[in-house]
Amino acid sequence: MADKKVVTIDDRIPGIKEKRKKRTNRRLITYLSIFFILILVVVYFQSPLSDVRNIQVEGMVHVDADKLVNQSGIEKGVNIWNADLSGAERNVTEMDQIDSVSVDRSLPSTVLIKVNEYNRLAYIEMDSGYSPVLQNGTILRDDVEQELPADAPILRNFSNEDKLEMLTEELTQLGEGVLNRISEIVYAPTDEDEGELRLYMNDGITVSSLINNFASHMSSYPSVAREVDEDADGILHMKMSPYFESTEEEITGEKEENGEEE
Repeated sequence: MADKKVVTIDDRIPGIKEKRKKRTNRRLITYLSIFFILILVVVYFQSPLSDVRNIQVEGMVHVDADKLVNQSGIEKGVNIWNADLSGAERNVTEMDQIDSVSVDRSLPSTVLIKVNEYNRLAYIEMDSGYSPVLQNGTILRDDVEQELPADAPILRNFSNEDKLEMLTEELTQLGEGVLNRISEIVYAPTDEDEGELRLYMNDGITVSSLINNFASHMSSYPSVAREVDEDADGILHMKMSPYFESTEEEITGEKEENGEEE
């Protein structure tokens, strides 16, 4: 029987051998890539590369960033994966000025602290400056501003702590549309009512109101103020039934009684 030459598949189909080679190379590259990635991950975790090198704070308006970072308890140099983010959130939330906070990792080495502060409803005039009244009713007596603030009303003559607390509670219920119109609130008690207030509005109108039900009394101010002549002198009473008391009429009446002519 004559010898027969054996022909392999690779010889009959040359393209198969090349495809197998490419497939093997791709697998090798994939395995090597995974291997090096694992090495890099191990190196990252075991080296100073994973230490906290930056602490960024976003959202603060009045709170000092350094003070907030110190309050969080997170320090530079600690491993970013060992940093107690939940504990940092609890610590920052304990600050009177902070409404909410989130603390997250931003790889490779940054911790990001995002905060929302309580709005400032007003400022109380103190001997040493102006202390903020926050949206939650807290008064920051140790956080005194020397310059006259312009972002919220000024409260004057509030030496009576009980009346101050009552007004603060009312301010938390007052809409921003009305609150932003108030420049100053002066506590001016009378024999008739110990809760008497005198307000100076940004539109030039002087208002008389009461601490009790202050938010309710002032809620209709925008519509009532539109009916007041901007050139008229007098006081707008915002109490049970709003009305405008003109001082011009009083002056005219006094002149008539004295026999004076214009």
